[in-house]
Amino acid sequence: MDKFLRWKDSSSRADEEPSTSVTQNLKKVVKRKNDEDYIKYGFSWCGDETAPRPQCIICGDQLSNQSMVPSKLKRHLYSSHPSCANKDKQYFKRCLEQNKNRRNL
Repeated sequence: MDKFLRWKDSSSRADEEPSTSVTQNLKKVVKRKNDEDYIKYGFSWCGDETAPRPQCIICGDQLSNQSMVPSKLKRHLYSSHPSCANKDKQYFKRCLEQNKNRRNL
């Protein structure tokens, strides 16, 4: 029976390299880019151009970069602003321009 079992020697562990399981478990961070079509969900972007964050045009909420997915932007629009859910792109563009004008004043 002993010939089928492998016994690890404690001295051989010191010679081995440290475990790479820690490096394998790290997730790759994805930095999403802004798309001009996100305006139809009521979102523009703010922050750095390298890592933009979506900002709601209507309420001004800033979401994380990982939330820059059309399904999550649409969920925010339908759950937080159901009255604006059926508006077109032109409505959101006008709201964005009004917000920019208010900031400049």
